[in-house]
Amino acid sequence: MSVGAKRIIIGIVASGLAAAWIGEAIARRKVQRGYEETLRARRKLELELGGLRAEREQLAQSLTSEQRRSEELTAKLNARDQELREVVSRLAQEEYIVSELQGRVVAMQHQLDQLQGELAVNFQERTEGGAAAPGGMVHLEKVVVTKPQAGKTALNGRVLSVHPEWRFVVVDIGWDRVTIGDVVSIYRDNQLLGKARIERVQEQVSAATLLPEWNKSEIKINDLVRAL
Repeated sequence: MSVGAKRIIIGIVASGLAAAWIGEAIARRKVQRGYEETLRARRKLELELGGLRAEREQLAQSLTSEQRRSEELTAKLNARDQELREVVSRLAQEEYIVSELQGRVVAMQHQLDQLQGELAVNFQERTEGGAAAPGGMVHLEKVVVTKPQAGKTALNGRVLSVHPEWRFVVVDIGWDRVTIGDVVSIYRDNQLLGKARIERVQEQVSAATLLPEWNKSEIKINDLVRAL
């Protein structure tokens, strides 16, 4: 083979090697750039992932705080509901008691008015010189009138009727000797049995409430009454 041919062959081989090296270098640079871009994308994703994790943690803490606050509010609401139910129950009881007391007051007032009317009629009949008419609703025990002993307070009247369920008595003392609010003493055989406060007064009779602190023994019809 001639020298010229050898040179041509060497040149071709050298050109091929140079082209291959250049191609390899270009490919290596592309791979390097791709790797660097992948690293940058990975760092970016890691940053985004870190932000998402921090946001998730913050949301989880907020959710826990809201759940705790919601539980506290629920407990307070349940306590308020319980208090409201207790208040409503007490109010219903108070209304029942008030209604019952009003009924008792109305009944007592009606009974007191009826008794005073009957006693007024009875007194009128006694004043006219006769006993109570047959079938009358009020029956009095025989009243014995005695002269007051020297040095002792004169007796003002007697008990006409006793109503222990309402703790009041009706006495034959009218507005000429007592007024509303006066306190009278009740005796039997010169022994103090109790005291009562005048609540209603008519011309010849009065209704008096027995005072608990002076209610020492059972009051009976015909017991003596003295105005203080």
